[in-house]
Amino acid sequence: MKAAFCVLAILSVLGVAAQEQKAKKNTARMIDSPSYLLKAEGFVEMSEADRMVYTSGLMDGFFASGIFGASHKTVAKLESCTKDMDSKQISAIITKYVNEHPESWHLALSVDAFNALSAACGVKFVD
Repeated sequence: MKAAFCVLAILSVLGVAAQEQKAKKNTARMIDSPSYLLKAEGFVEMSEADRMVYTSGLMDGFFASGIFGASHKTVAKLESCTKDMDSKQISAIITKYVNEHPESWHLALSVDAFNALSAACGVKFVD
């Protein structure tokens, strides 16, 4: 009887440990809100040179987003819309959008930049 109880106890402990690890795996993949370095309102406070540097890095990140699972179609839409734009123009588009949407100043700048480009290009990048 004691042996059966010990086996049952060990199996219960192993089951709980397995469930805990499974739960940790699932929650590690969930993203409640995107990580960010800057809020949208911070963009308009930057110098024009700093905005262009940020924009260049952001666009490199957007174009490389396929590495993280963005579809080729999504990246191609963005590339098609912005292919003739330089970082100064893209920066101006983002600045205009941020200035016109104070309700989203608390969001990550990358989110507002994405929304700005989506609006300017007249396309929905994410299917």
